[in-house]
Amino acid sequence: MITWNILRAAGIGAYVMLFLSVALALMGTTSVSNGRPTRQTLTAVHQFLPTVAMVLLGIHLGGLLLDEFMNFRPLDLLVPLQSAYKPWAVAGGIFAMYAMVFIMVAAWVRRGLPAKVWRATHLVSVPAFILAMLHGIFAGTDTARPIMWGLYLATGLTVLFLVLVRALTTKSGDGWVADRPPVFAVGEEPPVPSRIPRAA
Repeated sequence: MITWNILRAAGIGAYVMLFLSVALALMGTTSVSNGRPTRQTLTAVHQFLPTVAMVLLGIHLGGLLLDEFMNFRPLDLLVPLQSAYKPWAVAGGIFAMYAMVFIMVAAWVRRGLPAKVWRATHLVSVPAFILAMLHGIFAGTDTARPIMWGLYLATGLTVLFLVLVRALTTKSGDGWVADRPPVFAVGEEPPVPSRIPRAA
């Protein structure tokens, strides 16, 4: 019973960490945060959260292998549609896991990637979040609890809102907010041009 509780808590925790990472990444590329906290702070926290998510995911997977009631095999957790228990729902979690690994590997080699390639790989985080949410809804045994429905609803709507804001306020793939002045951190002065043109 202890193993069952730990693996459930770890799975939910991994989902929350993934949500926070995706939400902070979207906030950092739009004007939603309005400079509070600063983009540097958002980036630092965003880079830390996936590591926590992967640790919790490892605990979740390890608990599933140790739990005698569900009786998962390693291939059930690594190969999509191998599981006898809700194969499609479990497959969603497996694809989300591989997407998270892909994003983390891309982050480690970021300096060697062109900016456009880096942005393209980072877009995988949103589908990864959606797959993780579907996995939790359809494979999680806590889905029937109202608090879990509230969690899925709140996190799903938040990511949807941030995706829409990014789509409506950024030009296609350029990575900058369109038709808006840059947002500076509190106490940060905007850059002053080195030469001021003379009045005509």
